[in-house]
Amino acid sequence: MLRLSLIGLLFFLSLPYAIAQDTTIVLSNKSFVSKGLKPVDNVNLSSTIGWVYKPGHNAAWAQPELNTTGWTKRVPESFSAKDADANGQAEGWFRLRLRIDSTFNLLPLGLSSYRWAASEMYVNGKLVAAYGSTGTGEKPYAEYNANFKPGFPVQLEAGKVYLIAIHMVDYVFPFPPFGTKKLKSEVYEFIKSVIVLTRTQLRVTRFIKDSTLRSNFITLWLTVSFLLAILFWLLSTQELPGKNTIRLLAIVEILFVILTLSQYNDYVDISFTAYYIITAIGALVLWPILSVTMIAFLQIFEYHIPNKWIKISVLASLGLSILELCVGAINFLTYIACVCQQLVTIYVIITSWKRLKGAQWAVVAGVGFTGLFISLIIIFNFIKTAYPIVDNIYIAYMLVAGFVLSLPLSFWVYLALRFKETLIEVRTNAAALVLANEEKRDLLASQNERLEQQVEARTAELKASQQQLIQKEKMASLGELTAGIAHEIQNPLNFVNNFSEVSTELVTELDEEQRKPDRDAELEAEILIDLKQNLQKITLHGGRASGIVKGMLEHARTHTGEKRLTDLNALADEYLKMAYHGLRAKDKNFKAELKTDFGHDIGFVEVVPQEIGRVLLNLYNNAFYAVQQQQRVASADYQPTVTVSTTQSNGHTEIWVSDNGTGMPQSVKAKIFQPFFTTKPTGEGTGLGLSLSYDIVTKGHNGSLLVESQAGEGTQFVLQLPVLG
Repeated sequence: MLRLSLIGLLFFLSLPYAIAQDTTIVLSNKSFVSKGLKPVDNVNLSSTIGWVYKPGHNAAWAQPELNTTGWTKRVPESFSAKDADANGQAEGWFRLRLRIDSTFNLLPLGLSSYRWAASEMYVNGKLVAAYGSTGTGEKPYAEYNANFKPGFPVQLEAGKVYLIAIHMVDYVFPFPPFGTKKLKSEVYEFIKSVIVLTRTQLRVTRFIKDSTLRSNFITLWLTVSFLLAILFWLLSTQELPGKNTIRLLAIVEILFVILTLSQYNDYVDISFTAYYIITAIGALVLWPILSVTMIAFLQIFEYHIPNKWIKISVLASLGLSILELCVGAINFLTYIACVCQQLVTIYVIITSWKRLKGAQWAVVAGVGFTGLFISLIIIFNFIKTAYPIVDNIYIAYMLVAGFVLSLPLSFWVYLALRFKETLIEVRTNAAALVLANEEKRDLLASQNERLEQQVEARTAELKASQQQLIQKEKMASLGELTAGIAHEIQNPLNFVNNFSEVSTELVTELDEEQRKPDRDAELEAEILIDLKQNLQKITLHGGRASGIVKGMLEHARTHTGEKRLTDLNALADEYLKMAYHGLRAKDKNFKAELKTDFGHDIGFVEVVPQEIGRVLLNLYNNAFYAVQQQQRVASADYQPTVTVSTTQSNGHTEIWVSDNGTGMPQSVKAKIFQPFFTTKPTGEGTGLGLSLSYDIVTKGHNGSLLVESQAGEGTQFVLQLPVLG
């Protein structure tokens, strides 16, 4: 903002002046020099008695000899929206006769304007300064931005009379305060000086110094606020104590960055609309800054505020900021808000005094320094008003900087101390935890020793149980095999017995025929032929039974475990029949269709036949069990079927065992090869059959055992064995 010197305005009434008969105003600087005070730098002529006014425009009204009879006595600063026409334009002329005495001996002097109105200044009928463009010439209308602009130098000599004429043009601004008709020059009432008499050289010097100093301080505030905003926001993203409070502090600093940025509008030559928007944005964030700061302050002092009320408070503060702009009472409401905030802050500190601890004292110190700097600013303004010679812009900005930065920096110190306290708490808790762990270590060591002993004992028991279960599974497989073999032996034995009985009857019949006196030679020959055939059949079926016994003995030789070339087709077919007859021995009503498709190119494969036979027997038994269970729930036309096929593929001999039984879901399929996992009812399975089969195929023969199944659609096992190289 443009800093106006109010010295002339405050002490102008003490200046000796006289209204001569020709209404000439006389200005003197004696009263300041005689009091030992600093000479007047700026004299605001906008409120000086002696001005006359006439609305409208006429270029001849700038001439000194003009007869002003009928003009209205009126000071320039009273130029307002009441002077605007229906189009919102206010235009008029002000005239003043002025004489300065010899006390203004530092020349040249200059004339300055601090209003947004476009104006032209004439001295003794000559145009000496144009502020913006009034639009009366070829140039269009252009408002005037006086931000940090020195006055136009004018050569004024002591003792001479000068006629100052001002042509002013301004327009009504259609926005705030809403519903209020104001000229652009009236929106900001602190910028209303139409004409100021200045010492030009001093004005230029102070302009440069004030501008540089003020921009440096604004940059300092902006830098500190920006860095704090980044730090607070980064900390708010971490899982730290008081995370919500840190987030509120980050929001406060971000809003303050916006407020500080709005102060830079005094350093650029922008339009009134842009100047207003930037200033309005700064005003809009002021109330939210106060609101969020107070909420963060209360949370630091352990006041619990629900999120609902935090949102309501922020929205209400934004609404008050908008209301403040609408009613045009920015300073008044803001001062009330600041006073209320300070009162609440003092109340919280007093009521929390006895329970204040650690990092909270940093915030208390920040509040104290803020109050101290406010007091110093008030005292400094009072002193410089009474004694202008002590006015020092450096002191003023230093005090304002202390006021602006005290509380934000105290928040940062609070967070640093709070994190230090948290770290100490963590270290203390960690030390206590380490001590507790050391105390528990010996106890755990002894418990571990006992547990290890118990684990060893339980492991031994488990191994024994596993061996028993494995033996049980082997015995179950042996039982199934034995039942099948017994059935296989029973068939040829039945034939042997039957043909033996028939042969005995034939021998008896032959003996009886030979004892007859009239023997029938032909009948005897027929009996001998039948007897010979029976003996051949007895020999055939006896050999068959002998082969089965030899195979059984061969199967019993498990102690060798040696691989040898084996006909897989014969092995698969033999064990299929054994498995089927074994199940039939248990359930004579069970019947199933057996399908075989043995590849002729299989040849011999190097395997341990007893182990592969055990695997096949297990797969067959599972297949028969699946179709038997499916038959119990299926329709009458269901035909249980077990299919066995062999083939060669990709360097492997494959045995496929398929059934159209119950199948299995995906969850069961994933566990089918795990030890002790079974889908059979208790007592019907140990859960080791497929697990042992998997180990025999994969570990003992470097092959693989695969399964494909769908619930209700059947199961297919694929046994893959490497071909002999």
